[in-house]
Amino acid sequence: MFLKALDTIHVSSVSSDNIIADQTFEIDDLDGRSLIERGLAIEVDAAAAAKAQPAAKAEVEAQEPPMASEIAKKSPIANKAGAHTRKKVV
Repeated sequence: MFLKALDTIHVSSVSSDNIIADQTFEIDDLDGRSLIERGLAIEVDAAAAAKAQPAAKAEVEAQEPPMASEIAKKSPIANKAGAHTRKKVV
């Protein structure tokens, strides 16, 4: 069954991460009924859940680490005594 969380919950059989409010997820019928009875989730149509799932996954995008040239352009770093420790890159 597909459910939509009404609050942030943690269901270890679904994901190791928390399920946030308005997130759609799939769960077995017994556990799903338990969440519905406790007012933590509502049942949604499978077609609506299929549309919501790719959008949730698309939010997380991998960020590339900065290049060495970008790091070198940043302002110099000072140590505790106030002396600059970053060397000038030519």
